[in-house]
Amino acid sequence: MGVLLIVYKLFIAEVKKQLSIKKWKYADLAKATGYKIGTIKAFMNGSRESDNVAQCIAKVLSIEI
Repeated sequence: MGVLLIVYKLFIAEVKKQLSIKKWKYADLAKATGYKIGTIKAFMNGSRESDNVAQCIAKVLSIEI
């Protein structure tokens, strides 16, 4: 398993935690980031790795990658 993959998996776990704390769904995250919900779902299930999406999510949720 590559380092980047591990980083993404840890980041996604933290995003899920933050969404739970805020009681947000993927639709809320999509609205806050300006990305389509399909893009958010693809990123969150690991089928799409994108630094741009990750950085935008991190900014919206005030977390680090």
